[in-house]
Amino acid sequence: MTDQNVIRIAITGVESTGKTTLAKALSVALGGVFVPECARFDAEVRAGNVSLATLSRLANEQLSACRLAASQAKRDDAACVVSDTDATVLKLWGKQVYGREPEGLDELTDWPQLTLLCAPNIPWEADPLRTLPKLEDRMNLHAKYERALASMPHVAAIDALAHEKRLDQAVRAFQNFLG
Repeated sequence: MTDQNVIRIAITGVESTGKTTLAKALSVALGGVFVPECARFDAEVRAGNVSLATLSRLANEQLSACRLAASQAKRDDAACVVSDTDATVLKLWGKQVYGREPEGLDELTDWPQLTLLCAPNIPWEADPLRTLPKLEDRMNLHAKYERALASMPHVAAIDALAHEKRLDQAVRAFQNFLG
């Protein structure tokens, strides 16, 4: 497999939309490498001490993790790298909380070749890092994701209710991407 054959996929969307579950399952289904969301394990995020600088740092860390995974995928002859987040999350987080986007998101924005947007149509699950239990709030934020991704070349919606069907949608999006 050549370098060009390792497809870079990002999973994005509002909190509690099954991104992590989908990213893990998709990486297994496609024989790829999974990249966890750096923010979920970050000490500042977990402590609630987030700033625009934190978001910029997280973008760099996520990009580094994605690049490292791509190198591993090339060595392992894997089909893809699946990142459990993208720059859209950090952009919208910055806009919502600080009124502007964090700096330094360009490379992470350009990293994915295929972006999968998870709809907030599965039940919300409480988590210390989640703040939007109301469906109306998640739907309003989802509309912002849709607008933010509208100009990207390869975006597919993941909106099935059952996990297996969401995975099927993601696999079909990958197959459609390949042509």
